[in-house]
This record gives sequence, C-alpha cells and structure tokens, in this order.
Amino acid sequence: MGTSEHVPLPTDEAKAKELEQSQHSEEPDRGQWTGKFDFLMSMVAYAVGLGNVWRFPYLCYKNGGGSFLVVYMIFFCLAAVPIFLMEVTVGQYLQKGAMEMWLMCPLFRGVGIGNVVIAFMCIAYFCVIVAWAMFYMISSIAWVFPWETCNNYWNDATCVTGKENFTELARIKALVASAGGHTQTSVEQFWEKRVLHDTGDISEFGGIQWELFFIMAAAWLIVYFALWKGITQARKFVYFCALFPYVLIFILLIRGLTLEGAGTGIYFYLKPNATRLLDTAVWKDAGTQVFYSYGVGFGALIALGSHNKFNHNCFKDAITMCFINGCTSITAGFAVFSILGYMSHVAQKDISEIVKPGVGLAFLAYPEVASNLPMKQVFAVLFFLMITILGLDSQVCMMEGLFTALEDAFPILRKYKKQSLGIFCLFFFCIGIPMVTHSGSHWLTLFDAYGASGYALLFVVFFEVVGLAYGFGAHNIRKALHEMIGVTLPKGIEYVWKFCAPATSLVLFVFCVVYYHPVKYPDGKDFPFWANAFGWFLSSCSMVVIPGYAIYYLFFTNKHLTLKERVRKGLNLDGSFESPAKKNLVNNAEELKFIESSSQ
Repeated sequence: MGTSEHVPLPTDEAKAKELEQSQHSEEPDRGQWTGKFDFLMSMVAYAVGLGNVWRFPYLCYKNGGGSFLVVYMIFFCLAAVPIFLMEVTVGQYLQKGAMEMWLMCPLFRGVGIGNVVIAFMCIAYFCVIVAWAMFYMISSIAWVFPWETCNNYWNDATCVTGKENFTELARIKALVASAGGHTQTSVEQFWEKRVLHDTGDISEFGGIQWELFFIMAAAWLIVYFALWKGITQARKFVYFCALFPYVLIFILLIRGLTLEGAGTGIYFYLKPNATRLLDTAVWKDAGTQVFYSYGVGFGALIALGSHNKFNHNCFKDAITMCFINGCTSITAGFAVFSILGYMSHVAQKDISEIVKPGVGLAFLAYPEVASNLPMKQVFAVLFFLMITILGLDSQVCMMEGLFTALEDAFPILRKYKKQSLGIFCLFFFCIGIPMVTHSGSHWLTLFDAYGASGYALLFVVFFEVVGLAYGFGAHNIRKALHEMIGVTLPKGIEYVWKFCAPATSLVLFVFCVVYYHPVKYPDGKDFPFWANAFGWFLSSCSMVVIPGYAIYYLFFTNKHLTLKERVRKGLNLDGSFESPAKKNLVNNAEELKFIESSSQ
C-alpha cells in the first residue's frame, strides 16, 4: 500500500482567517455599509432634496401656514414614519431589493415592479433639473446677472426689469397692450427664452437646447462614477452630498434672518389660518408632500436598508432620519421666507405677488431675490450649488434603488456592474433628451405630475403597505426588528401598519382622483388632451402591474394547484420568513464552533 503525503489540518487561526476571507469574498455581491453612519448619511442624501428646500415652504404658505404644519404632522405620524420604518426594516431583514423581496409574498410582487417603474419615471427627469441648476450657477458668475437687464439678445420689447420709473413703465405697458400682449420680467424672459428656449407648446419640440444637453451629460457622468463601484464604496460622495447642503442652508438662513423685512416673510410662512383645516386641498397637499419628501414607494429605502449588516440599528437611524427630514423642511422654510420677506420689503409688493408655485419658485423667484442681495454673486452660486447637490444625491440613491432591484432579479448584472450601469445611465440620458428640447420643461412637468408622484405613488404605496402588513405580516416586521437589534416596539405599531397607514394612503389617492385637474401650462392654459392622456398612461405603467402580476400569478403559474392553494401560496400563509443574513450568521457561528471543538 502506498503512503500518501500527510496534509496537516489548518490551525484555528488559519481557519478563522479563511472564514473571514470567504465572508469578504461574498460581500461584493451586494455590498455592505462599513461605517457606523454610512446608512444614515445615505438616507439623508436620498430623502432630503429639492422638495424639502423649496416645495415645502411654498405649500406651507399656500395652505395656511401653521394649519398646514398641523396637517403635515398628522400625516408624518400616521404614515411617513411607520412606512419609512417598515421599508428600512424589511430591506435590512430580507437583504433584498424592491422586486426580489416579494418572493416572500409572491402575489404582491407587482408592487416591487411598481416601485421600480416609479423610480424609473423620477430618474428620467431628475438630471434635467440638475442641469437647470448648474446652468444658473454658471450664469451667476458675473458682475451683472444676465437676468437683471433687458438689453440681451433674447429679450424683446415686452421685457421689464422692475426698476423702470413710472413714466417708462407706463409707456412699455401701453405699447405692449396695443399689440395685444403683456409684459414679462427680465427674470421670466431669461428662464423661458435663454435657459429653456421655450416654444410654449408641448407639441413643438423646436430642437435641442445644446447647453442643457451637455450639462445633463456631465450630471449623468457624475452619477455613473458615484455608483460604478457600488454605493457602499462611494462614502465620500454620500457624506459630502448629505452634509454640505446643510452648511449652505444655514448660511442662507443666517443671512436671511439679518435682512430687513425678514419678520414679514416668516409671519407669512407661519401665519395661522384655522379655517383652512376644513379645506381638502390642504390635506391633499400635505399628504402628498409627506410621501414625496420622505421617499417612500420608490424602492430606494428598501435597497439602502438591504446593504446593512443584520444587527445594524436601523430603527435608530430611521427615526433620526425622519426627524432630520422634518427639521430640514421647517428650517428651509425660515431661510426661504426670510429672504422673500426682504424682497417684499424692497419691491413694496405683497409676498403673494413674489411667490410662484413649483419649479418656478426656485428658478424665477430666487434669481430675482439674489439680484437684490448684498454679495449677490456669492449667495446665488451657493443657492444653485445647493440645488445641484440635492438633485445629484437624490438621483444617485434612486438609481441605486433601481439598480439593486434589477441586480437581485438578474444577478448577471452584478457580475458586469460597470458595463450594465453605464448602459442604464446612457439609456436614461437618452430618455432625458426630449426634456432638454425647446418644449422640454412641459415634458418634465408631465413625467413629474403623472409618472413619479400623485396618483401613481399613492396607489403603489397603498398596496406596498397592505402587502407588507398582511402578506409579510405586521407582527413579523415587529419580530424581525427584535431579532436584528433586540428592540421590541409596542404592539400598537401593528395596528398603525395594518390600518392607519393603508387608510391614509388610500384616502389621499381618492382625494387626488376626485379633485383631479389636468396639467396646465404656466400661463394657465390646459395641456392638449393627448398630453394628459399620455400622462395617465405613465401613471398606469406603475399601477396596472400590481393587479396584472397578481392575475398572472393566480391563473398562469402553479397550475397543478387549486386556486385556493395558489392564493395561500401567493400570500405565503403557511410559510415562515428567515433572513439570509441571519442564516449566514448561524452558519458562521456553527463553523467557528466546529473549529473551536476540533482544536481541543
């Protein structure tokens, strides 16, 4: 009998090292946050955005100030915090993106597809807003702002700066009126004729605005290089994008509060109007703002949570994030309205004449305000830099949410991450091209109003909460949190997840449908019928997949089972849920235990 060479058993140290290396070799598959605050910073970068800094203050003013805050806090407690915590917890526990996590309750897998579609709609236009902000930021580097005068090549005879004397202004108005038109401010003409090259009609593309085209391309390159090694490796980018806007907000806040007339602006911001509590529009605006600003329903929170280690304290981070988000909105309101109060004082106008809704508030009101500030170039650059950063960090995190969901569903994408990510970025860049044409702002409005917010978002969130609360089980979410970090929430949270949160999102959805108004141009005219019909098509893309996939699952899969058995299987009524991360921890513990016993 031949003798075989003796191979010594590995030592405990070698075995432990081998185990550790095997863990690290598996880690790049999904990637995990390595720093204590990485997850929190990523949530701040994602959820705190343009909606907090500009849309919230406008809605607060529009809907009765303090009254709006009361309604906002109600939705904050009944919907935003519970759903936010639910998404983060399930993402961390199941270690899956928005699509694959529904394998635990396959009848609701259409919800994950809906999450991806909504993220798709939002990603399609976010870099266009970033391009607008970067265009303004570059234009702000001038001794005289290009929107301050009427002697530029894009201005016409209807242009006024607001600094004309009474006689000159009367002459211009009479001239314009005789031609059947109306005057425009130099700020409005810069926005419409210089930045957008606006045709005024969604049907008339009018060619590409090449400056915006190339700026948008640069924005997409930033997004690509921020993600090409995975968001868990982009710590510096995430931290910078999460924290730097706060430096800018506080600079603007301090400067705003020291301006004459700031008190008037803050009074308008917080002016109580109790009668508005009976207005359904206040409740609709507050509710949709809560869902949009906290970023629920896009799948990004689930994806960010899935990169956590199993025992990470996601509960503390989620509550902290919700508090930060709300405080950011309120603080930004003080900064914005203190400056608008100053503008009201200088122009001797009511604030209602200065404040403009939506995107127009940022790109029409602020350039006008900046023109009247001391050190105007500095504050203009800071403001539009803040808008740029807020747009980029939200875009990066939404893209991560979308890509994580797709990587989990199609693992081959993870193997060729750089190439597949590049293809997706190029694809979204191409979708954005119509939005940098001369009618691009109207296409962006259509995607924003129908595809990424309002009806579609509320519809998807409703079914997501129902699926998690009844499919996964509210008690299982509570149990999962206890398994991961040892926190036992009060049993009442189950009733909030099962009844309050779904009811809130459903009521808001009904409000939006009942009080539906077709999308309008800035001058108040309705979009053409075909455009609103296309908008409803965009909304339906994320809505029909939910009942559509449920029908497909019930009638075209598992045909060997009865319908009742398919329903039970689809809802996983007989199943149990175990986290892959927890299973790995158990396996690793058993291996280490074996090593220790074999060495003795």
